[in-house]
Amino acid sequence: MLGKIFVGAVGAVISLGLAAPAGASPVPQPQAVPDFLAAARAAGITGTDPAMLEDGYQVCRRLWVRQMPGTQIAAGLVQDHPQLTTDQAAQFVLAAYHDLCPVPGGAYDYWAYSTG
Repeated sequence: MLGKIFVGAVGAVISLGLAAPAGASPVPQPQAVPDFLAAARAAGITGTDPAMLEDGYQVCRRLWVRQMPGTQIAAGLVQDHPQLTTDQAAQFVLAAYHDLCPVPGGAYDYWAYSTG
C-alpha cells in the first residue's frame, strides 16, 4: 500500500513539474547540459556524463516523439537502471524536461537535438 501512495505522490510531482513554463524558449540555453548534469547529480544519480546525457535526451524523445507520460518514463528508468530509486528517476525526468528538452509542449526536432 505504501508503494502505491509513494508512486502516486511521485506521479503528481512529475505532472506538476512538466507544466510548460511561460515564454519557454525553443532553443536550449547554453547552460542546459551543465544544469541538467548538476540537477541529476543533486538527486544522487551517478554515472558518466555521456551516458547520463544520452538517457536525458532519450527522456526528451519519449516525452515529445512518443508522447509517453513522465511517470511511465521514470518507471522505465528504474527498470533499466535498478540502482535508481523511484524518486531519483522522477528527478531525472524533471531535470531532462527542464534543462534538455528544447520545446516544452511542442514538437521535438530529432535532427536538431540528436546526439547520435
